Amino acid sequence: MSQVRRQALTLPSVLDRLLDDNPEATRAAPMFFEVGDFKRALARDLEALLNTRILDHSELLDPYPLAGQTVINFGIPDLSGLSLLNPDDREYLRDRVRRAIECHEPRLARVRITLEVPRDGERLLRFRVDAVLKVHPHKPPVSFDATLQLSSNAYQITGGL
Repeated sequence: MSQVRRQALTLPSVLDRLLDDNPEATRAAPMFFEVGDFKRALARDLEALLNTRILDHSELLDPYPLAGQTVINFGIPDLSGLSLLNPDDREYLRDRVRRAIECHEPRLARVRITLEVPRDGERLLRFRVDAVLKVHPHKPPVSFDATLQLSSNAYQITGGL
C-alpha cells in the first residue's frame, strides 16, 4: 500500500469495529475507514451524544472531580426550558454543547460552536461545530452543520466537511 494511500485511511473507533452496520454483507467490514467514512461515523456519534440527556447531579459528584468526565455525564442536560430568543440561554446552550463534545469526543480538538440567530417564527436552531480531527495524521479541520428541533428537543448532525 502506498504511503499516500496509508495516510488517507483511519482506524475506526472500537465501537465501529464491534458493530456490523451491514449484516447481510458476505464480506467483512474494512479494517480502515476512508476519511469520509470516518467523518460520517463521527457525525453519527456526535448526534448520539447531543441526543442523550443527563440529570444534574453535580452535588453528588463534587467529592469525585474525575467522575464528571466519565459516562455518568455522557450527553447534555435537558434544555427544553430555554428560550432561544434569549442571548444568555443561547450562550448557555452553546457552552454545554461545546463542553460535552470536548469531554466525550476524543477524536476532536479545538472545538468551536457557532450559533445562528433564529429567524422569526422558526422552530429550530442552526449551529455549526468546527474542530480539528485529531486521529488523522494531518489533523485536518472538520465542520458539521447541526440543528436543534425545538418541538422534539432533538439534534441532527450533517456534514463532516
